[in-house]
Amino acid sequence: MSGTRYPDRDCVLRAFAGALLGALPLLYTMEMWSYGRTFSDGWILALYVPTIGVVLLCLLFGGFRLGVSGHLGLDLLITLGIGIFASVVTLLVVGQIAPGFVPLSAAVRMVAIEAIPCAIGAGLAITQLRPRQRHKNHMDRRMRRLSEDAQKVLATIVGGVFFAFNIAPTEEVWLMTIEAEPYHFPLIVLFSVAVSYGIVFLADFAERPEGFDQGALGTPLAETFVSYLISLIISLGFLYAFRHVSLSTPAHAQVEAAVMLGYVTTIGGSAGRVLIAE
Repeated sequence: MSGTRYPDRDCVLRAFAGALLGALPLLYTMEMWSYGRTFSDGWILALYVPTIGVVLLCLLFGGFRLGVSGHLGLDLLITLGIGIFASVVTLLVVGQIAPGFVPLSAAVRMVAIEAIPCAIGAGLAITQLRPRQRHKNHMDRRMRRLSEDAQKVLATIVGGVFFAFNIAPTEEVWLMTIEAEPYHFPLIVLFSVAVSYGIVFLADFAERPEGFDQGALGTPLAETFVSYLISLIISLGFLYAFRHVSLSTPAHAQVEAAVMLGYVTTIGGSAGRVLIAE
């Protein structure tokens, strides 16, 4: 089935399982249901712009199907469709979009916003939850054509977005930021950087492939600090996307909230860089 136009059953089931494994906490989160009811159609559509980019990166890192390189657009649509299906089924099962419970327009928005983390989970599952050793030499891993620096940056973005999405929509991040003492934030920064360094360079999850010591991010410290800065930017983007902060929010409060969420995002970015080292 590797050269066919459509993916086989195993690909689809793997993607569906990844959608649920990655997004189930959010499918049970009241804040996400509330966002679906209150966000405008245009705002939700705007959230799909970076989502499509992240899903594409997932597919480019691992490929939807073994040996297939010509159907990326179709694979993207299938992955998004699986995310929507997982969202619809779960929200129906738990009774959140039952007929008469919410208006149809609100139900559509709830499905749409919940489908975002589901689609990212599906994309990651397609890439990572496959029998790697058996098919490794036949995988279409187009990201290997990029520079080592580009691979590290993009992997940080994919992992950071996926992890942050499970926390950013909730109110806890902002509440924790408000309740924290000023001295907590430099401690969070130091701990985030240390954990990132440990996951990628000390925990021995995966052997670093040849060439990963090249480029501007070729040293462990450079890779760690640049990836942490990227994680902070991603965190701030999520805070704006879910309206925890706005342009009227004091700058120091924005930075503190980004640092608070950045711990989670940094771990995700580190996981992403470990995965591309396989």
